[in-house]
Amino acid sequence: MRIRLLLSLAAVLLWLPVASVSAQAAIDSNATSTLRVLFIGNSLTYVNNLPRLLQALAAAQPDAAAIATTTFAAPGGAIAERWDDGHAAEALRNGHWDALVLQERGGLLACLRDSELRREGECRAAERAHRDFARLAVASGTRVLLLATWGPGAELQRRMDAGIDQLAARLRSGGADVQVVPAGSVLRDWARQQPDDAPAFSDGVHPGLAASLIMAAQLYRALTGHDPQARDVVIDFPLLPRNAQVLPEQALERQPQLAGDGRRLVLKAAAITPLLEVARASH
Repeated sequence: MRIRLLLSLAAVLLWLPVASVSAQAAIDSNATSTLRVLFIGNSLTYVNNLPRLLQALAAAQPDAAAIATTTFAAPGGAIAERWDDGHAAEALRNGHWDALVLQERGGLLACLRDSELRREGECRAAERAHRDFARLAVASGTRVLLLATWGPGAELQRRMDAGIDQLAARLRSGGADVQVVPAGSVLRDWARQQPDDAPAFSDGVHPGLAASLIMAAQLYRALTGHDPQARDVVIDFPLLPRNAQVLPEQALERQPQLAGDGRRLVLKAAAITPLLEVARASH
């Protein structure tokens, strides 16, 4: 199946009232087994509403725990900026979380592989902020997932991947339970197989919906320990664009300007199947 059909055909995405269980309904009815996930990132996280895609994918699974998310993000934001503004750290201190997902600004962690760049202020701030968030996670018994992103070239991607692996090892030495989710290299490899009229990255940087779904499947496995099944997924939330009016001081899920118009769509299982295969091949 060509991925370019994923979003263009009415047979795949259907706007209609649905009787399927939405992500929020699954959370409300299954509160005792809900996995609570705190996301911290930037537009690579909020474009297409990755946290809500993860919830929707979980809600479609049979007998699976629901997932609830809280997300702090800003366009072009760095993890150090989110630490400095204090809002995400306060949420981590005061809430009960099963996992913390950290998504650093694209390319930044490659600096950890360069002895000169690593001494620069931005690189030192990035490593320090990850350590600070990991320290809070250790104190609350929260797992840390490092969501690896992508760069424009193979060499930069290699350094980014090596940098995030090095960071993970350092955080583990401080007692954190850390796992790297290798979205960057997986999506770069997959992107090379896509036709020019259906690129994996809609503007060369931000993920298309198919790419975001692959990341959601990778995160689902990291959180639950097993791969999601291909089932119809109900999307009852807005698929946010890169220029969405996201405010860094408030959780994404509570910002009224991002609430959408209440319409629902169904992403059919047949369209999801090849995307889950891409995610499955990453482990």
